[in-house]
Amino acid sequence: MSNDDDWTGSAKKPWLNPPMRHELGAAKGSWRWAMLVILVAVVAVIVVLVLVDTDHLSRAWAYAVLPIAIVAAALSRVLTIFKASAEDQHGDTAD
Repeated sequence: MSNDDDWTGSAKKPWLNPPMRHELGAAKGSWRWAMLVILVAVVAVIVVLVLVDTDHLSRAWAYAVLPIAIVAAALSRVLTIFKASAEDQHGDTAD
């Protein structure tokens, strides 16, 4: 049984060394920068919510950053879906 799928990892710990067929990894392209921007937005929202909780900012700030948190969560999901789709399409053409 010779299945040449470019797998170089261990079957017991597959996350340590996944197959490398193309250059669309998690640290490649504009996806990395988009996720970094989303991460910064989430951290900013958390900081504002902590400041509101400790009474350094008014409650209006919490209501102002709530839509930002919702949009950031939705965008991270949408970007991840597009990233997976691009990897699937790229993987199909590489075979």
